[in-house]
Amino acid sequence: MARCGLPTIGFSSQSLALTVAPIDFAALVDSSISRPARYLGNERGVEPRDWSAARVRWALTYPEVYEVGASNLGHMLLYAILNAVPGQLCDRAYLPAPDLAARLRERGAPLFAVESHRPLAAFDILGFSLSYELGGTNILEMLDLAGLPILAADRGDLPLDDPAAAPLIFAGGPTATGNPEPFAPFFDFLALGDGEELLPEIGLVVAEGRAAGLGRRALLRDLAEVPGVYVPALYAPGPDGVSLLPLEPGLAPRIQRRTATPMPHYAMGLVPHIETVHDRLTVEIRRGCTRGCRFCQPGMLTRPARDVEPEAVIEAVEEGMLRTGYSDFSLLSLSCSDYLSLPAVGVELRNRLAEHNVSLTLPSQRVDRFDNSIAHILGGTRRAGLTFAPEAGTQRLRDIVNKGLTDAELLRGIRTAMENGYSRVKLYFMIGLPGETDADVLGIVDTCRALQQQCRDLGRLQLNITISNFTPKPHTPFQWHSVSTAEFRRRQQLLRDALRPMRGLKTNFTDVRLSAVEDFVGRGDRRLAPVIVAAWRAGAGLDAWFESADRTHAAWTGAIEAAGLGGSYRALEMGGWSAAEAFATGDLEAFCRQPLPWDHIDSGVDKAWLAEDLLRALAAAVVPDCSFDGCSSCGVCGPELGHNVVIPPPPIPPPIPPRAPASERVCRLRFGFAKTGSLALISHLDTLRLLERALRRSGLPVSFTGGFHPLPRLQMALPLPLGVEGLGEWLDLDFAAPIDPETACQRLQAELSAELTLLSVQAVPLTTPGLAQQIRAAHWRISLLPAPDQPTPAPSQWSAVIAALLAATTLPWQDKDKKGRPRQRDCRPYLLDLRPAPLEAQVPGGAGQVLDLEAAVDLQGRSLRPEHLRHWLGESLGRTLVLGSVQRRCLLLDAC
Repeated sequence: MARCGLPTIGFSSQSLALTVAPIDFAALVDSSISRPARYLGNERGVEPRDWSAARVRWALTYPEVYEVGASNLGHMLLYAILNAVPGQLCDRAYLPAPDLAARLRERGAPLFAVESHRPLAAFDILGFSLSYELGGTNILEMLDLAGLPILAADRGDLPLDDPAAAPLIFAGGPTATGNPEPFAPFFDFLALGDGEELLPEIGLVVAEGRAAGLGRRALLRDLAEVPGVYVPALYAPGPDGVSLLPLEPGLAPRIQRRTATPMPHYAMGLVPHIETVHDRLTVEIRRGCTRGCRFCQPGMLTRPARDVEPEAVIEAVEEGMLRTGYSDFSLLSLSCSDYLSLPAVGVELRNRLAEHNVSLTLPSQRVDRFDNSIAHILGGTRRAGLTFAPEAGTQRLRDIVNKGLTDAELLRGIRTAMENGYSRVKLYFMIGLPGETDADVLGIVDTCRALQQQCRDLGRLQLNITISNFTPKPHTPFQWHSVSTAEFRRRQQLLRDALRPMRGLKTNFTDVRLSAVEDFVGRGDRRLAPVIVAAWRAGAGLDAWFESADRTHAAWTGAIEAAGLGGSYRALEMGGWSAAEAFATGDLEAFCRQPLPWDHIDSGVDKAWLAEDLLRALAAAVVPDCSFDGCSSCGVCGPELGHNVVIPPPPIPPPIPPRAPASERVCRLRFGFAKTGSLALISHLDTLRLLERALRRSGLPVSFTGGFHPLPRLQMALPLPLGVEGLGEWLDLDFAAPIDPETACQRLQAELSAELTLLSVQAVPLTTPGLAQQIRAAHWRISLLPAPDQPTPAPSQWSAVIAALLAATTLPWQDKDKKGRPRQRDCRPYLLDLRPAPLEAQVPGGAGQVLDLEAAVDLQGRSLRPEHLRHWLGESLGRTLVLGSVQRRCLLLDAC
């Protein structure tokens, strides 16, 4: 949806002073908002922060919805590290979903941090993760919702201590490090490279500048002296119109990215109450990749490779699983298989956690290193699928891109997977790679067919293949290459036609329009900032691609054409592969020496080496991995960025045979509990997940179900509707060993928040019917209010409509079943009693009515809902009613 007609939440410098206090969270976020628990900021591990005592207040934001941002390891690591620095406070913020964004604009309320609920404008430093070329529009959306100027030049020169001063706004992440120029006008500074050491240094400089009363420009000049900090306002295009040159003496002509040693201990910080994209403990085992794939920007920007000590990984995972209660953990690296200690670490973790019913996943593996020892440590009680990335369908093309993978190695890895029980494998390929011909495109089909045929003796191999479009990236040997949207479409169709007859194969293609915009932005310069703004104003948020790719692509292309940048506006592309082959060696080297918009960013990899590696690609020459073979002289290793750290693998310990979780049912305990406060905004499924993790942390001998995904034998009586407090709820737990009820209650309560309180516990026979069969009635307290534009009913009117409802012989209700088919049922049998609540429970001022409802519950869990009463009573009163606070005060059970 275009934003041209939408009000922005703009604040003048005078009104910014009024936005420091926390927002009225309850008025903004309620059960009418989609997944309101996204915004609560009450995850396990959140600690109270002293706002007034902090010298510097940070808000780290991830410009996507909470489920994505809370899964990002870098975001959570930096949050934990900053909060460990004395005098520093760090909160978090995420891109609100469209419904909350609309409500913020409608009510003129600012976007807020999730823990303190303070407006983002109240913080000293506001940091964004910029991890994708198309994420800029989401950042503009968040700045606009926060009421902050989207351009750094519009933020004035006030000291940070001034209540009207805007925060210092910066970005970090892979895209910010690779080429910040398209986004440079939006940020006061950028943090290049690893942030674990860099961000605390920035905090100290800001604390000193704040104490000294420095204005914004003077403070930014001081920050420019910190290695790894790039202040765009202090650099401008030189005479050639491309190179960025410093505007003041003493500034570094090139800003070098930072590197840091991984800190796995900080990985166990927070445990979300809702399901996230990567709903598990994640621990980094190796940072950096030196494989040298010529299309891969992360492999160039994260050098050198640095292994984490095996014992540090083991301790972080073991302690993290006990502290968080997760059922899964993941070991993270750009290429986990290059961590030589992986088999030993994996077996040791499987041995130590054998009693805890957990599973291990690896997000990225090289198929040529996949062997029986790695297959053994994967999975656990739940076995996930395997993913490999051959990238190209022929050996020739894999050599051109320096993939370092042979057909024999690919087959051996897939056969090893099948021999270990994996019949379904996901494969990633790219089309449009430099040097690719139609034969290479069809080689993807040949590769998949050959794998299925040569593994037939092991069973039927199911393949899920993803076909992405190559987009050239800065700081890679292919950064000069050109790509064609029309050619992408032709090759996609060629591949679709060839794959259509194949069986046992599912295919997903990346939208070529998304790839085209990604490439346009990724290798752009500052001229693109107005384009990004225009695309955002036209509704081209990152999430919009998945809602309407046609509309979003039109927004981008319209913005590009309006800026006069249609077509190929970059003069420094060499064209396709044939153009590169046509260059004489000296001419190609001269072409590659021309300035690029990101040349002032020092990644450590020499630009001359990238040009030399392009020549090697033309010759299909493979460069070995310098972590394990000779140095390739790329220029990274040295005193500033460090050297490769490859730790020799320890011996693999004898594996302990896997054991299924205890499934014996020895005793059952029934707990009464209350779920109140902010936890009312957590769904029923998320409450079950919260309880499961609490049980894991408690170490209680819970009985688990069998099957592929064992779960605790836990029953809850009746799901609570979202937004409803429950004061008298019930849950049953089966245990695999005898347990004292009071002991179990104390241990479980110690792992729960104060808003989920265990009220009672008693032993019940295992033969007792399930809770759902024992519920007889529910007691509710419901607040009903007239809509804002409606008159307030008189007490006599309330009495009359309540009496009429009780006297009714039928109460018809029309809705739809789970399949969307209309249905009608009579709800009168469920209405047992309805009366006004006691006077002390009524709404102050008599604006509405608080009612006590007793409703029957049948064996299928059907009953009356507060929404039913709101509808019937409003219909009888002739006006619109809205639900206020709702409590389910108790559930009445049959006697055991």
